[in-house]
Amino acid sequence: MSSPTEGPVEGGRPLLRGRLFGFPVHLDLSFVIIMAVFGYYQSSTLMQFGLWMAITPIAVLVHELGHAVLARANGAQPEIALAGFGGVTTYTPPKPLSRVQSLAISLAGPGIGLALGGLLIGVRQSLGDTVIWGSWQFWALEYGILTCVVWSVFNLLPVLPLDGGQAMRELLPGSPETRTRRAAAVSIVVGILVAAYAALIWDQIFVALFMAFFIITNFLTFRELSGPPAEGGLRATGPPADTPERSVVQLLWQSQPVRAREVLESLPPGTSVDLAVHGAVLALTGDAAQGHALITQEMQRRPGDPNAAALLILTLALEHDWDGLMTTLQGPIGQSAPRPVIDRAIEEARGTGREDVAGRLTLLAERR
Repeated sequence: MSSPTEGPVEGGRPLLRGRLFGFPVHLDLSFVIIMAVFGYYQSSTLMQFGLWMAITPIAVLVHELGHAVLARANGAQPEIALAGFGGVTTYTPPKPLSRVQSLAISLAGPGIGLALGGLLIGVRQSLGDTVIWGSWQFWALEYGILTCVVWSVFNLLPVLPLDGGQAMRELLPGSPETRTRRAAAVSIVVGILVAAYAALIWDQIFVALFMAFFIITNFLTFRELSGPPAEGGLRATGPPADTPERSVVQLLWQSQPVRAREVLESLPPGTSVDLAVHGAVLALTGDAAQGHALITQEMQRRPGDPNAAALLILTLALEHDWDGLMTTLQGPIGQSAPRPVIDRAIEEARGTGREDVAGRLTLLAERR
């Protein structure tokens, strides 16, 4: 999966961090545990289990590299995380992407996965009877084909946040909010059908549970985008853009910090803009130290101000600084943070595959 946001790749329990072809890569314990559960039911011998655990991360990493390479070709600096049920590539484009560009990035992962799977099928056919059934070579090819082809086909389902769902969203008519709401509605219907087929016919309870998770997240997204504006006129997709300052905040809300900076810098001299807004824009466009210093200054000058608190929470969420976000929300500042910005942080965590963070944020919000 790919997500057009940027920030350090975080995981619940990091095992490995490194770089591959210039891309930061993060391997999380959650990925290893879930793949081990799948491998336990997929394998009948220790050799098969070992091959599964070795091949699965490679196949998922190749898939994510497809997203990352095309995102970098469009000027972004993507990062890759293997966490939970699969992988996610996060990035911030230097300028807003067209629908065609977003569509291409979404489909690049499944595309390279299917290409590699096709290559492995060709290798298996060319080797023929020289590969003994049950040997490690046999199972290596079987698992390579399974993880590349099946994972890619699964990702092409029109269900958010899978690649097929993101591609569907770009093809639907309407504004970004309308497309997301419509894509969530389609995702719920498709998810229910796939879950029913997996549980009742295919006898794959894990796939059914996997889809149930997507059904719930899309239902929450659909409900948020279909409801009335939240308190103060603030909807889950951002505040109304009736002033230059709110236009900048709305772009930040929509994960477009580069565009927000362009708008901020294009304002006529003397235009009054909250320094905390300046700080959030700077923090999210490469000047983290100066940006956070401005936000901190405003927080100290305006203790208890919900607008300043909201900008700090939004900035931490878009940076994917989950530890800093949780610490902030659990402190005095958290009492001033409006509920919509916490919901936005939950949405961001879900969009980057951090269901553990989303769950913690949800519990924290319910206790307020």
